[in-house]
Formats: sequence, C-alpha cells, structure tokens
Amino acid sequence: MLRLDSEIKLNTQVFTFCHEVTIDSSYDNLLDSGKIIIPKRIRYVNQDGQDVPNITRGTNALFKAGDAVEVSVGYNANITKFFTGFIKSVKTKFPILFEVEDQVYSLKKNRLNLSLENPKLSELLKKIIPEGIAYEITAEQNLGQFRIKNASTAAVLDELRKNHGIFSFFRNGVLYVGLSVNPSLQKVNRFEFNTPSLINGDSLKFIDESERKIKVICKSIDNKNNTLEATAGDEDGETRTLYFNNYSLTDLQATADRLKDELKYSGYEGNFTTFVSPLVNHGDIVELINRTIPEQSGAYLVTRVLTRFGYNTGGRQRIYIKQKVYDLVEDANGNFIQKALGE
Repeated sequence: MLRLDSEIKLNTQVFTFCHEVTIDSSYDNLLDSGKIIIPKRIRYVNQDGQDVPNITRGTNALFKAGDAVEVSVGYNANITKFFTGFIKSVKTKFPILFEVEDQVYSLKKNRLNLSLENPKLSELLKKIIPEGIAYEITAEQNLGQFRIKNASTAAVLDELRKNHGIFSFFRNGVLYVGLSVNPSLQKVNRFEFNTPSLINGDSLKFIDESERKIKVICKSIDNKNNTLEATAGDEDGETRTLYFNNYSLTDLQATADRLKDELKYSGYEGNFTTFVSPLVNHGDIVELINRTIPEQSGAYLVTRVLTRFGYNTGGRQRIYIKQKVYDLVEDANGNFIQKALGE
C-alpha cells in the first residue's frame, strides 16, 4: 500500500502535513508558481519556550514574503524535492495560504537600463544575470538591437521568451536559457492505459493525421531587429510559432512549408492524470502504451505538469502533452519498441 509522504520547508520550519499543495510548471510560463495551504491553528513555541502569538504578521513574523520554500513529495518515506522558490505572499484567512514562485522570484527585484547593438545572448546574460545565479545557455543567437529601460532581469527574460522564442527555466538550482527542451535534462517515463500507472486518461484525444490541423508561423529577426514572418498550414489550426535569425523571406517560407507537414501526426493530445511518483517535469518524454489499440501507442513531449497533493486529495500529477516524438510498436513478445516517425 502506498502512503503519501511530503515535506514542506517554509523559511526554517519543516511541515510534514498540509491541507493542500498545488504547483503549476510549464515552459510556456516564465516561472513555476503555486499555493501551499496549511492549518491556521498552529502553535509555535520559540527557543525561549514562549508561544509566538502571530506567525504571519509583524516585522518579526515567522513566515513572510521572500522566505525560502522547498517542497518534496513521494510515497512510503521515499520523497523527492520538486519545487524550490520563495513565498510571494501570505493570506491569513482560515486556513493559511502561501502563494509561492520558483527562483525567478529573486530576479524581479533589480532594475536595468541597457542599450546594446546586436548582442549575442551570452553577452546580454552577462550584463543582466545577478551575481550568484548559476546559468547555462542552451542555444546561442544574436538578438538585434536590444533596449532595456527600467526592467528587471525577470522582465527581460520574459521579453526574450515572447519576442525571440528564447525560453528560461530553473532546474536543480541552475537557470537554463535558450531551448524550451534541454535533452541533457530529459527523462523518459512510461504510462499504460488501464493500469494503475495512468489514473485517468479521459482528457486525452486521439486525432488521425488526416484530421489534424496545424498552422505554422516562422519568424526571423535580423541584426537590426527587423522581423520577417512566413505562415503555412491551416488557418484555423493549432498554432506553432518558431524563431530564426537572419533568414530571408524565401528561406523562411520554405521552412514553414516543410514544417507544416512534419508537425502533422496521428496521436494523442490533451492531458492525463497519474500519481506523484515518478515525478515528471516539462520537457520530459512520456510513453503512452495502449494494448487495446497498439497502433495508438507513442511517445510525447511534456509541456506542462500540474502537481497537487494534500490531506483530502492524495497525490496527483496532471501531465499535458503536445508534440509526438516517436512511435511505439509492439513486437512478437508483447514489448513496445521505439520507431521513428514516418518509418
């Protein structure tokens, strides 16, 4: 029998109980965020043996905005840390609710003013990342004319995501900047329909390649920050936007025309629910096995994970998938083996 166990560290205090924890993690957002709810009727005794009458108010409050947060969860005392960040705010109605954000929270406090002529990403990051923050560039590129006026590091990273297709996320204390998916961090987990590993797959929908609609938008930014754009595919289809540097309009259109076909596939879309172990991160690959209809088995990229656990909810991950990565084919022994798309 699985027993849900967790450890929540708020400032210096450790809780092994909670009403509920929810953490939302997606590479489409700049940061991971969530809520931690604990009982309000908590008695805290300080080192002198005196009761602390109010743990969330006053200048010497036990918990306040900016305090460090760590969250671990698992089963039968085998827990894994999956969130590190800070308290964003404290709401003291019954029960106590902490709004939390990951380490990007620490990048919101500074203010920058810069004017750079076609810097490389590495050159920009040297100027905007605060000392003490470990970071790694996963895709170097030129940025064109780049202006920053009274903006925080977090705001600049968000601008890179929205207008240049440069993604940023923290993983294990390191800020990764560049690709939305880092192969060196990628894990593969397998989930099978009609088994305990996949609790609920009702929100997954299988779409045949002939019915899938895709709209591709390709953007190219030159050294003077001029933008070219080419589109291809179905006007009312799911939009995929990709970014390039110094492409001609002809090359950009050819790329869009090629990708509109490559991005079409027969497979699932949507989300499914599983337990909190194994823990899944955005950027990972999930293999979905369907023994009833084996040809619908395949592997997909994870874009978002919504993790939730607590006293009344147990432990659940809602895993959102997007692009199919490869097919899975059943062999004569009933094993599913990897097969490249289109083979």
